[in-house]
Amino acid sequence: MKNGVKLSISMFALLAAQSALAQTSDGQDAKDVSDGDIIVTGMRASLSSAQNIKRNAQQLVDSVVAEDIGKLPDNNVVEALQRVPGIQVSPRARGESATVLIRGLPDVVTLVNGRNIFSTTGRSLSLADVPADLVAGVDVYKSRSADQLEGGIAGLINVRTRRPFDFKGFEFALAGREVYSEQPDKIDPYASALISNRWSTGIGEIGALVSLSYHKTRYRDETIYSGGYFGYNLDNSRAPYTPGVPLDPRGTSPTDPKVFRTDVIGAFDRIGTRTRPAVNATLQWAPDDRLTIHADGLFYGYRERGNSNQNFTSMNGTLLSPLVFVDDTKLVQSLSIANGRVANFGGAYQNKADRWQGALGADWTSGDWKAATEFSYTRSKATDVGNNLDVDFIASRTDAVFNDGSGAPHFTLPNDDMADPSRYYLSRLSTTRTIGDGKELAWRGDLSYRAPFLIFSGLDAGLRLSKRDARSDSFTQTINCSATGAVRCYSIKAASLPGLMTVTPGDFYSGTRQFVRQWASPTTDYLLNNIGSLRQLFGLAPGDPAFQDTQHFDIEEKNYAGYGQANVDVGRLDGQIGVRVIRTDITSNAFLVLRGATSPVTIRNKSTDILPSLALRYKLKDNLFLRFAASKTITRPSFAQLNPALTLTPPVPGQQPFGRGSSGNADLKPIRSDNYDLSLEWYIDRSSSITATIFRRDVTGFIQSVTSNFDIDYLGADNGVYQITRPENSGSGKLQGIEGGFTFFPKGLPGWLDGIGISANGTYIDGKNKALSPLPGVTGYMDIPFQNVSKYSATGTFIYEKGGFSARASYVWRDTYNAGLHFTGVNPNFITNGQISNLDLSFSYEVNPNFTIVADATNILKNLYQTSFNDPGLYPRDTVLYTRTFAVGFRAKI
Repeated sequence: MKNGVKLSISMFALLAAQSALAQTSDGQDAKDVSDGDIIVTGMRASLSSAQNIKRNAQQLVDSVVAEDIGKLPDNNVVEALQRVPGIQVSPRARGESATVLIRGLPDVVTLVNGRNIFSTTGRSLSLADVPADLVAGVDVYKSRSADQLEGGIAGLINVRTRRPFDFKGFEFALAGREVYSEQPDKIDPYASALISNRWSTGIGEIGALVSLSYHKTRYRDETIYSGGYFGYNLDNSRAPYTPGVPLDPRGTSPTDPKVFRTDVIGAFDRIGTRTRPAVNATLQWAPDDRLTIHADGLFYGYRERGNSNQNFTSMNGTLLSPLVFVDDTKLVQSLSIANGRVANFGGAYQNKADRWQGALGADWTSGDWKAATEFSYTRSKATDVGNNLDVDFIASRTDAVFNDGSGAPHFTLPNDDMADPSRYYLSRLSTTRTIGDGKELAWRGDLSYRAPFLIFSGLDAGLRLSKRDARSDSFTQTINCSATGAVRCYSIKAASLPGLMTVTPGDFYSGTRQFVRQWASPTTDYLLNNIGSLRQLFGLAPGDPAFQDTQHFDIEEKNYAGYGQANVDVGRLDGQIGVRVIRTDITSNAFLVLRGATSPVTIRNKSTDILPSLALRYKLKDNLFLRFAASKTITRPSFAQLNPALTLTPPVPGQQPFGRGSSGNADLKPIRSDNYDLSLEWYIDRSSSITATIFRRDVTGFIQSVTSNFDIDYLGADNGVYQITRPENSGSGKLQGIEGGFTFFPKGLPGWLDGIGISANGTYIDGKNKALSPLPGVTGYMDIPFQNVSKYSATGTFIYEKGGFSARASYVWRDTYNAGLHFTGVNPNFITNGQISNLDLSFSYEVNPNFTIVADATNILKNLYQTSFNDPGLYPRDTVLYTRTFAVGFRAKI
């Protein structure tokens, strides 16, 4: 740990500040407690608050709560949610988990303080962009009610930020951490601040709050990979094959002389830097006890810059010895070739995204009536740049092993040094740029009346109107040395361009794999700052090409929604029954491309959706609840899928009887789901509970890519039948399972044992998606496993709190799962991801009521993340090593 001394020294400055803060303290804020209650703090208090939200909610909801400022013990919202029952998250690529699945489905609505928020042309926000230290709590709704925003068949996630009326008066808080990432060997800052106050004035109570956050992460992901598996002849030449049709690796037919091996062995040493600035500001004004007016503003920023640093060999050379096979198969175990191509690929990327949201609203209460209204404006802009350069050389000898027994391949070059920049020549250049822009103007109004009537206790009704715009433009430019105008680039040595080449760190996998530990690669700075001169070397104009018409879309979506909801309250039974009706008008603008000529096309669609919902809670005892929920939900297609841009290649008489084409599909309908939940909840005390839920989702209208025949009659001489590939609604699926969890803080333990707590949960999910067969030559529907869904997952957290000391050890595990389909070669078509497990640790010590020292560690076990084509013993794919982190820091407040 080279930087460990620096980290320790910098912490002395943080600790020295605590005495000054302590002198300004007048003691810990008093907490309102009733007689007989026990005051709880720290993690136990957060779990107790989350349990209270779950207990009192009408829907099925799980929450993560930061009981005090900055106490959410994770870097972002995704990591905070991974311990919630029924939640599965993606591995920590690029230093963090980024994707959330609720009960196996990724279609989630994301809200901040009840307002829709999204990323440019997407339907939701990446929750990894929400810093945990600005969050008061996160609520995961697994069943829905009519007053909630539609969309997201998986569920709804609402992020709650703090407001000035959450505090009794002046509040000032600081938090800072220094995070050491082991693989990149870097220390990065995480910092946040909050200032809030409220004043009693002649015009009522006024409050103001501003909170800031800044995160920097330098990451390094190390990956060894295999390409798809193909058929080869015994002389190592490629044999004909049908894509997507697996062949038997143990076949012995004399008419099928093929052997099988992967076409590529390679590695990524992805190194990059990501920063996230964030701001949240709120004003509140309460002229009297009945009316509260608020104005909210937030900004989430994202900046990323890095390089994939890839190397690979395709092993297409002259065999130096006979092939070695895996026992009793035609799978090649190892080979040695002469004059094989070795390529290193510098994939530099620079991404920037900004999201803003402003809102102005009011809440009014008078007797049995409540009303609320809010206007909001959301804007999201993003630019993604990727500049990629291949540099090659011919190795005199390459020795390759396709599976070394660890689930990973490797290759060596006995006579060549991959870390020598002078060996490489320029061979291929590819550049991409995408800009996205999304905005939404929305208004909502809600009215509630509370008074008993028959079996009902009140009625709710409301309207929401919104106008959403999404625009995207991009280009991709690729040229090889064999292309006209670029033939001379093979003669250009990479080392002849000052500053182009560097070498990777030299400790790839810390030497624990047989793979080469260091190689030369084009630098990030050169690829991003000198792309014009590189284009000229490849015979291209130095400037960016024009955005491609086929990649353009500009879509406007108007949404008109209304709901009505009755609250049930009879004896021990309460709940809600309601319906939400949504009218959606979509106008899509794009281009038709034919023979290189473009013309604009506009498509308009209208639809109406009716979404009923029911949630009932029966109190078997005061602390034992039986819940039932049923609802219909939808997920609208992404704006990219709705893009009507159409590219056509006309038929060629005597050669190609059908025209061909590709497009999005402005006629796509939402994915629909019928949802059923039955749960039993036992609340043992304020901090302990046991819960179990059975759930089922019947989903229709999954979107998949389909090739169909269309008779096109508006092209004059080019009229005819076209085979067009585009996304379509097809297939259905059923997903069911059970989730259970418990939280337990035993009472009355002696001495130091008093303070132990345990929280654990597990989920079982089973389901199949019936979709049109994507396999070549196979027609009709077939059962396909849900993508990214582990059948089993579990988490366990051990908590200890005593005096000012707090500790948490959290273990997260999920079983293997289907990660997608693969039709490139003749390998099995399903990509299987192996088991994933993580162990995280968190410690804190309260020096005094206003100053706390914290320490954290993530990915302690540093387990490998591996994928395969069904069978890791026969068809290994990726082996990835993610970094381990250690952090120290503080929380302080006045």
